[in-house]
Amino acid sequence: MKDYPAKNAPEESKTGGQAVIEGVMMRSPISTAVAVRTSTGKIIARKLEIKELKQRGSIWQKPVFRGAATLIDTLRLGMKALNWSALIAEEHSTKDKKKSGKANSGFASFLTTAFAFILAIVLFAWLPLQCSKWILEGDSSTVHATQQFGIHMLAGLFRIIAFLLYLGAISFMPEIRRLFRYHGAEHQTIHAWEKGLSPLAEKAVEQSPLHQRCGTSFLLLVMLGTILFYGIFDSLVILLTGHNPSAFTRVLYHLPLIPLVMGLSYELLKLADKHLETSAIAKAVTAPGLLLQRLTTRKAGIEEIEVAVASLYVSLGKNPGPDVEILDQEAECLPEEDNENV
Repeated sequence: MKDYPAKNAPEESKTGGQAVIEGVMMRSPISTAVAVRTSTGKIIARKLEIKELKQRGSIWQKPVFRGAATLIDTLRLGMKALNWSALIAEEHSTKDKKKSGKANSGFASFLTTAFAFILAIVLFAWLPLQCSKWILEGDSSTVHATQQFGIHMLAGLFRIIAFLLYLGAISFMPEIRRLFRYHGAEHQTIHAWEKGLSPLAEKAVEQSPLHQRCGTSFLLLVMLGTILFYGIFDSLVILLTGHNPSAFTRVLYHLPLIPLVMGLSYELLKLADKHLETSAIAKAVTAPGLLLQRLTTRKAGIEEIEVAVASLYVSLGKNPGPDVEILDQEAECLPEEDNENV
């Protein structure tokens, strides 16, 4: 693995990433890349490109809007990286099968994503809200605006409990535990890079798998933010209309407001990261996310970290060394020699 002398990374060069199947996606200010380790032990990497929202208008570079844009672009890149890593992980498929099954695989992926999206809305949006209304409102027809905070506090508690139970359940799966190690490798590599440590891979092994800028922390912050935001919003709806909307109706007008909540959460997390060393409030903001990461990360070894380092270097436009094969951006399958061995 090629190494570079490093200095403490300036604010504008800070990176983020995501674990994928047998690999890591890294997003730097220069570009985005993903690297995976094949069944033969070889590391292959490629750059990823999308037309980012900030390129489509200056409004997406403004506070709050930039948070929503960053999240949407990250999700798009993450899905692209995850789909590619899944394709590489199909070790027992021949090259021809991969080509002929590409359209079917894409359709199946769309159906899976759509089903997961609908299921997430039902389990994490409608059901907690409906249960909270049943518990706190009962059969009463009286509308109380002040009651909305209690409803959303209880619904938020249900969501967080369901989320923690889900994470705890899937953490017993061997494939998920390995994914969590790559999640840890991403954080450990970013820690070492931003501290300017060298050699990067060896020093990253010593770093913590927890990171305050993690998307898991952001997700939890959004979940907590929705409790307060939707409580205020629903109170105003009832005060202005005198009508108590059903849980289904609330979900319909809550969903378009999610980007706003995400944007506000992004600005809060970004501000907390900037003042993490000097502000107790900033530490308090990031503390719940760091606790949650104890479920979603595992300490990575040199095998996983080498993949994360390769992804980081490619995203920064650096040469990761002769042990890493860089594919062109349109590449979808394993290199020819790997396909022959599958």
